[in-house]
Amino acid sequence: MKFNTESEKVPFTYRRNPLVQHAFQIFQWKDEKGDYEPVGDYTLLDTEENPELTEKTVMNIISGLNGRKDKLLNLQKMTSDRLLFNIVNKDTLDADEHITIMFRTHDGKGVSKENAVLKIEKGVIYVRAKSSE
Repeated sequence: MKFNTESEKVPFTYRRNPLVQHAFQIFQWKDEKGDYEPVGDYTLLDTEENPELTEKTVMNIISGLNGRKDKLLNLQKMTSDRLLFNIVNKDTLDADEHITIMFRTHDGKGVSKENAVLKIEKGVIYVRAKSSE
């Protein structure tokens, strides 16, 4: 184990968006700049959601981006809803600069409900565009 493992810069981090309520900015460490640069944002649509749950969801997204599945938080005690997602712009991904992911919650009854939108620069995560065959 390296002595400085925990103090090294993680590839991704987040901050609350100071301009948009219920939103978080996602940053990626850029070696060439020696600093974190914004690469995406997570905006909550369901403003009735517990703010602590929202932030923990963002923390899990950041843990996933950092390849740290061992750091994922268990959110079962905070909600019984399932969190689903789909890539909104999969058909136009080749032309778009960002990947847009819609998160939806489902309580096990009826139709799922829009929860949040994650918009992140293409190249930060890899998504294969839909084939036109």
